[in-house]
Amino acid sequence: MKSQDLMDSRQTRPIHPGEVILDILDEIRISQTQFAEVLGLSQERVFEIIQGQEPLSVDVAIRIGKAFGNGHRLWLNLQQKVDVWDALQSHQAEYDRVPTLIEN
Repeated sequence: MKSQDLMDSRQTRPIHPGEVILDILDEIRISQTQFAEVLGLSQERVFEIIQGQEPLSVDVAIRIGKAFGNGHRLWLNLQQKVDVWDALQSHQAEYDRVPTLIEN
């Protein structure tokens, strides 16, 4: 089964990056307020991201990757999985109507 097929058939929403961030903050004992200061972002924005109410932008992913020392790609990949799943849930019927022009 192709990875795309796995994403298409996934029954539950992938973990939002905010959940992972919260776990890390708990582990390293840093508050969301302190983390917002480290990132140079508002407390409200960080709270919304951690609650899964806001997606990570490229800018925020770069900041988080720098702060945690693991780079931006992980954070962008986590967000992309959520974005693709959400889009498939919302627009699957429309996507099904798009013809495949080139088969792999």
